[in-house]
Amino acid sequence: MNKKRELTMKFYFAVTYEVCEHNDLYLDMNEYTIDSAKDLDTQIKEFAKIDVAPVVKVYESNTSDCKDFSLYKEYNFKEFECGCDGREDYI
Repeated sequence: MNKKRELTMKFYFAVTYEVCEHNDLYLDMNEYTIDSAKDLDTQIKEFAKIDVAPVVKVYESNTSDCKDFSLYKEYNFKEFECGCDGREDYI
């Protein structure tokens, strides 16, 4: 019984989010394709830095069109968290 092992290719993409708990804000900003040949954590940190995003979620899919996907991992970056305290005059 020599069954061939079926390899399933996974596809990954990241979405950056803007978050402000004081103003009840949780908005998706940008979507980035993950390069599987590069370190995942390094790529995610760079995406967060580009968008000044406190949250980056990585999703995985079994298809290249990524129509059917699920959450793979969530990253939180304290250095990019909103610094407001809910005041309207905060800039």
